[in-house]
Amino acid sequence: MNTQPPPSPAFIGIDIGGTKTLGVAVNENGDLLEERLLPTPQGAAELIGTTSSMYFELSERVAQSSPERFEVLGLGIGIAGLVDIDGKLRRAPNLVEVDGLDIGPILKSKLGVPVYVDNDVNCAALAELSDGVAASANNSLLVTLGTGIGGALIVDGRIHRGAFGMAGEPGHMIVNPRGLVCACGKQGCWEAYASAAGLKNLAIDRAKNGRLQEINDKVQGDLNKIASEDITQAARRGDIQSVELIDDFAYWIALGLTNCAALLDPELIIIGGGLVAEWDLLGDRIRHSFDELLLASTQRNLIPIKPAENGKAAGAIGATLLGRQR
Repeated sequence: MNTQPPPSPAFIGIDIGGTKTLGVAVNENGDLLEERLLPTPQGAAELIGTTSSMYFELSERVAQSSPERFEVLGLGIGIAGLVDIDGKLRRAPNLVEVDGLDIGPILKSKLGVPVYVDNDVNCAALAELSDGVAASANNSLLVTLGTGIGGALIVDGRIHRGAFGMAGEPGHMIVNPRGLVCACGKQGCWEAYASAAGLKNLAIDRAKNGRLQEINDKVQGDLNKIASEDITQAARRGDIQSVELIDDFAYWIALGLTNCAALLDPELIIIGGGLVAEWDLLGDRIRHSFDELLLASTQRNLIPIKPAENGKAAGAIGATLLGRQR
């Protein structure tokens, strides 16, 4: 009698960010089997469709590409926005027309597997706790710098979600009450200064005042075409005005981190998100401004500021843990 061993468990995680959506498939040990990256679609129906298609594609690729038999046991979703304790998306300033979307039950009925939903940065924090820089600390703060800014609190080695599941949204701290308009519609949010969108905001302001000539020439005066990569590349080439902009940008990042540290007193601050790829430009500058801004920085224990070890995939990998840890 020829009997096959039972299939091995696999899990899929999808990280829905303001610009990109990353899906990964992992085995029960968290080893990466497959991944897929797509632009984040606009609108609830499109988001459901893209997420469903990505799930089916990753499931099929896992089944076809490995000699080992796998059975996908669940889907974890990390999504940029305010996600309540029941997994419902309450507000997502950097996504289009998805506020109030109860994505979990919709996907469960379409896919036929358990679906777990959390904030994308909580998912990234799970990844860092499981196999990353947060594993060595009991109390830490993870801040992701991408299209927007997200955050997650780790208290006594666990994600702290607050009374209603929506703790850890530092991007919408007000750092300049009459300042730049944020994607959420309010003025002066930290996100308007210290995210990828914030870097563009600062660049446009400088270009309008003739203080970013190389970038202005590159986009031929169409300031909406400025991209963060243009600025970081110019800074690496030694363009003085771009270097000054990076200095200013790092200051705004440090300002928000200082406010968080003053309130929370973490033993570790972790920086994740797309901008962590620019850590060679930003890391020392953030550290310098943070130490200057934080009260009694030389009289208190040093708070390390480190880049996330799981990089851009942290949210998707952490989303798989929503199912793997159940």
